[in-house]
Amino acid sequence: MPETGSRTRVALLSHCLANQNAKVDEYALCPGVVSPVVAILKEFGYAIQQMPCPEMAFLGVNRWWQVKEQYDTPGFRRHCRNLAFSVAELLEARVARGCEDLVLVGVDGSGSSAVTFTGIGPAWGGRPEDMSWEVVPGKGVWIEELEQVLAERGLPVPRGFGVAMELPGFTMEKAMAEFRGFLAAGRAGLDAQQ
Repeated sequence: MPETGSRTRVALLSHCLANQNAKVDEYALCPGVVSPVVAILKEFGYAIQQMPCPEMAFLGVNRWWQVKEQYDTPGFRRHCRNLAFSVAELLEARVARGCEDLVLVGVDGSGSSAVTFTGIGPAWGGRPEDMSWEVVPGKGVWIEELEQVLAERGLPVPRGFGVAMELPGFTMEKAMAEFRGFLAAGRAGLDAQQ
């Protein structure tokens, strides 16, 4: 643990990347932690702050998959904002101690936790059978609300990376190469500023 006053790197980690058991049935790719993500964060010297799972806390463990339109409701947004306040409070303490880099690692394809590409399906409703959906640039509802709360509290909005586990064609090897590049580019940018 860094000493008081030392500068740290902090990663806000989507809950399901530290615990795949929080995922909707059939979407977990690992029996628990997505260890390559955590190993790379540790290698680059990031302190990990696991975030809560807004979907599981709101809908429970027996939920089915959803797209952004289904999460984009006043009740779910309010729920996400309440969770975001707890994340912001913990982050305030870390930032006060000195945070040289802040990243958010989400799950692209998610209607809730996406960072760069989210899943949409305007016609979704009723039974979750054979529904078509598409991937578009954008953030999930949870990430939108989290970033808004951080900005409102004067905290830095983190650089974001989405592990595209829910997108067609995903491979862990390719995703982790991209993740390393994302973290390395951030480190290079910080070194250039000093």
